[in-house]
Amino acid sequence: MLSIKKIMPFMMVACLTLTGCGNKTVNNDKNIKWPTKNVTITIPYKAGGDTDLYGRLIAQKLTDKFKQNFVIVNMPGGGAMIAAKTVMAAKPDGYNLLFTHTGAALIAEASNFAKFSYTDDFTDVATAVQDTTYVALVKKSSGFKNLQDFITYAKANPGKLRYAVTYGSDNEYVLAKMEELMGIKLNPLDVGVGSAARMAAFIGDQADVLVVNYINARDYVEKGDFIPLGICAEKRVAGMDNIPTFKEQGYDIILTKKYELRFPKGTNKAIVDKLDNAIKEITQDPEFKDKLAKYYATPYYRNAEQTAMEDKKDVTEYKKYFEKAKNK
Repeated sequence: MLSIKKIMPFMMVACLTLTGCGNKTVNNDKNIKWPTKNVTITIPYKAGGDTDLYGRLIAQKLTDKFKQNFVIVNMPGGGAMIAAKTVMAAKPDGYNLLFTHTGAALIAEASNFAKFSYTDDFTDVATAVQDTTYVALVKKSSGFKNLQDFITYAKANPGKLRYAVTYGSDNEYVLAKMEELMGIKLNPLDVGVGSAARMAAFIGDQADVLVVNYINARDYVEKGDFIPLGICAEKRVAGMDNIPTFKEQGYDIILTKKYELRFPKGTNKAIVDKLDNAIKEITQDPEFKDKLAKYYATPYYRNAEQTAMEDKKDVTEYKKYFEKAKNK
């Protein structure tokens, strides 16, 4: 009969060869065969919005690279929580991914809308895209020519202008900043999750103010139906040079959306590294860059460690803001 001392080394070796021991992933076989079947990329919004567009571009590139289908599944609802929780609960075998952006994920976490952590409760893979085109819009029929017209009216009519909001998301943060810095009071209306829902409410005259990525509203702006008030960016965006930033108009409202991929927690590090390297290659692909430029977005690569570190820092800053706003 083997003694405990003789058995222990074998137990240790067995543990180290498993994909997880004590809920910690340790297997890092660089020659792992992955993917060998379809990979699902879940997006928390309806088809047609910015997240969906960028996710589909990446899915096609990954399909081309790995010769396996990377399939987009749109799963709106619950303030983007349904998709997140579905992927979180999935088997960590490398065949289920969440594709979302920091504007929704980090603000939902910081505001306590999400009862979990996007940085702690998933396995980060990489960041792939950056979009700085978040723009506030009113309709031509409003009579507002510019931001100052809008502020003057809002101050004289507190709570009258309806703002299309998704709580626990980037546009709620912009709403709070607009009210704080401009000294106005708007009427927030929860019209559903995602840019498509907010666009529909705005076009249908259920809301007077809309904040979305520019690509979602470009045709209406170019026709003159929508009037841009300002972009939530540090500087003007190439291709949108005629639209001023909020910052240059005296209001420090900045929100950059970074689009990221995450596996369920505990996914084999070898798979994570393989996908991470693929995302890095895609962000260096001139064709990918050109396609993103059509939407005024840019490739933006961060590996898993950098994504997690910078996201945690941003969550901390957002938490400070929401705590400050709550105590006013």
